Amino acid sequence: IRLRCEFYSFKTGESQVIHALNDLVIDRGPSPFLTSVECYCNDRLITLVQGDGLIIATPTGSTAYSQAAGGAMVHPDVPCVLFTPLNPHSLSFRP
Repeated sequence: IRLRCEFYSFKTGESQVIHALNDLVIDRGPSPFLTSVECYCNDRLITLVQGDGLIIATPTGSTAYSQAAGGAMVHPDVPCVLFTPLNPHSLSFRP
């Protein structure tokens, strides 16, 4: 399953479209600060993640980085997308 992800920076106003296969990792890079990622699907807010990053995975990609970060393993026939936080700041967003 292919993922299409559009990144928008509030600081610069720039956007970028990324295509990925099975999973996508968004991290803070060399910045010492927490990331704040707002996740939307069809202009509807899904979740807000504050932490070191986020893994977005399909069921096929759930057995790689997502599972290593504590995410669930999902059967390939389940129609879903997994959000696995990387070192989340909020205790309510734990896998």
